[in-house]
Amino acid sequence: MRFIINRKVFISMLFIGVTLLGYISYKQLPVELMPDSTLPMLYVQISSRQEVDPQYMENQAVIPVEGAIGTLEGVEDMETWLNSRQASIQISSKKNINFKYLYLKLQEKIDQVRPTLPDGFTVMVARVDAGQLSNQFMEIQIRGSGGTDRIRNIVDQEVVNELQNIDGIASANVFGGKERSIEVTIDMNACEAYGITLSQIRSALSSNSVNRTFAGYLHESNRQYYVHITSEYQDVTDIENIVLAEGPILLKDVVDIYFGVKEETTLSRVNGMEAISMLLISDSQANLIDLSHRTQEVIARLNSKLSANEVELVIQSNLADTMEKNIDQIISLALVGGLLAVFVLWIFLKNLKIVALIAMAIPVSVFSAFNLFYAFGISINSLTLVGMALAVGMLLDNSVVVLENIYRLAGKKYTPEKAVTQGTTEVWRSVVAATLTTVTVFLPFIFSSENMVRILGNHVGISIVSTLVISALVALLLIPMATHALLEGKHSHNVFYEKVTTNNRIIQVYIVLLKSAMRNPATTVIGALVVFFISIFVVTAISVNSLREVDQDTFSVYVTMPTGSTLDATDIVVRELESRLPDVKEIQDYSSQIQEEN
Repeated sequence: MRFIINRKVFISMLFIGVTLLGYISYKQLPVELMPDSTLPMLYVQISSRQEVDPQYMENQAVIPVEGAIGTLEGVEDMETWLNSRQASIQISSKKNINFKYLYLKLQEKIDQVRPTLPDGFTVMVARVDAGQLSNQFMEIQIRGSGGTDRIRNIVDQEVVNELQNIDGIASANVFGGKERSIEVTIDMNACEAYGITLSQIRSALSSNSVNRTFAGYLHESNRQYYVHITSEYQDVTDIENIVLAEGPILLKDVVDIYFGVKEETTLSRVNGMEAISMLLISDSQANLIDLSHRTQEVIARLNSKLSANEVELVIQSNLADTMEKNIDQIISLALVGGLLAVFVLWIFLKNLKIVALIAMAIPVSVFSAFNLFYAFGISINSLTLVGMALAVGMLLDNSVVVLENIYRLAGKKYTPEKAVTQGTTEVWRSVVAATLTTVTVFLPFIFSSENMVRILGNHVGISIVSTLVISALVALLLIPMATHALLEGKHSHNVFYEKVTTNNRIIQVYIVLLKSAMRNPATTVIGALVVFFISIFVVTAISVNSLREVDQDTFSVYVTMPTGSTLDATDIVVRELESRLPDVKEIQDYSSQIQEEN
C-alpha cells in the first residue's frame, strides 16, 4: 500500500480524469422519464371495412394469418380476439430470442399472406414499445389572422421544414386548415384528338415530379460520369410545359392546371375555435430535454421571422418540461439525502475536515459511475436516479471504515505513513467483501430472462453496482492518500480519538441498550422478529397503484370511431365532448385534433 503515498499525483490525476470523463458522459446520456423498453409481445391487427360474420372473419382472415405466424421460430403462444369488424392476435415470444429479428420476420410473413386475403381486409403489425408513449413530445398552436387556410399555407411553407430539420425530430404533423394543392383537370376531347392516353399523362407527371432526374452519361478520356439534373417546379407554367408527345404536344394542350386546396383530412380546435396545431414526434434515441431546448430556440427564431405576417407559434404542451421537472425533483431529493448522510456523519465524528474528506466520495463516485452508464448504453431516468440515490448512503460506508481504521492507528501515535498503509491493509478485504456482497445481490436481476425484471436490474442494479464499485476504489485509493496529507500536517497532536470515550452521550446510550439486550436475549430476538414481520406486512399492504403519480397539468382523451367513419362523423362526437368541458371549472384550456382514418 506504499504506492498510495508515493503516487499521490498519479492517484489524484486518475480520479480527476475519471470524474471529468464521467461529467462528459453525463452530458452525452439521453434523459427520459422512464427507460426505453420493448415488451416481448407483438400484435397483429386485422380489420374489415364493413360488418362481416365473425365466422367468416375467422375462416378467411384469422386462420391464414395464424398459419403464417405459426411457421416463425421463437413464437411461444398466440391469443386471438375477434368480432364482426376486427381481430387482434397477441404473440408472445420465447425467452432469449432476438425480439427485433422476430418483429422483422413477422412483418415479412404478413407481407406474404396479405395479398391472399379477401378484399376489404387490412392487416397491421404492432409492438408494445414504452418509448412510443413519449415520442409525441410537443404540441404547438399556430395563431394568426386571415383564417386557418392562410395560416396553414404559411405553416406548410415556412414552419414545417424548419422544425423537421432539427436533429432529433422524426416528423411534424399539422392539423387543421386546408392544404394547398395543384389540381389537374383532363380534357377528354383534347386527349382523343391528340391521341393522348391517361397513362401517358400520369407517367409524364410522375417522371417529372422527382427532384433528381437522370439525364445521361458524360464521357471524358477513360472515364464515364453519370449526369443527374436537380430541379423543382417553381411555377404552374413549368408543369403546363411538360412535353407529352412529339409535335410537341404539351400538357397544357390536354389538361387545365390551377391551384386549389385538398379535401380536409384533419381538424384542429383550441377552446372550441378553429385553429392550426402541430404535433412534434421525437426520435426514439433523442435526449428530450436537450431537444426541447433546441426546439424552443427555433420556435423563437420563427416567431421573429413570422411576426410581419401576424403569425405566432405557441407551445401548448411540452412533455420534456414535465420530465425535466420530475427528474430535477429526484435529483434534489438525492442531494438532500446526501447532505443528510454527511450531516449524520458530522454528528458522530464532530470533525469538519474528516467529514469533508468522506463527503468527497459522493461526487467522485457518482460522476465516475456515469462512465459505466455510457458504456452499457443506459439512460438517465427515474429508475437509475433512484438507484443512485439508494447508493449514496451505502457508498459512504467504505470510506468511513477505511478512515476510521487509519485514525485509530494515528490515535496510537503511529506515523502518518504507517497509519495509512497499515490501516488500509487491515480493512481492504472487508471493504471489498462488503462491496461484492451488495453487488452480488443485484446480479440475478441483471441476468434475469424476465423482461421487466431485467429492465429493473439493468437500470436500478447497474446504477447501484457501478456507484458502489467506484466508491470502493475511492475508499481504498483516494481516501488514504488524502488522509495521509491531513495527518502529515497534524502529526504532533491528534485530538480526534481523544473525544471518542465512554463519556460520550451516544456511546453511553448504546452501552445501556447493549447490556439490556444481553440480559434479555429472548425478548430481543422476539422483538426483532415482530418488527421484521410487521415490516413485511406493511410492504405487502402497500399497493403499487397507491404510489404518487407523476405530476402533470395536462391529460389526453382518445376517441376511436368505428372503421369507415367519416371526418364529419368524428367531428360531431368530438364537438359533443367539447361542449361539456367549459362546465368543468378546473379546466383552463383544451384543444382537439381530429384525423381521418388512413
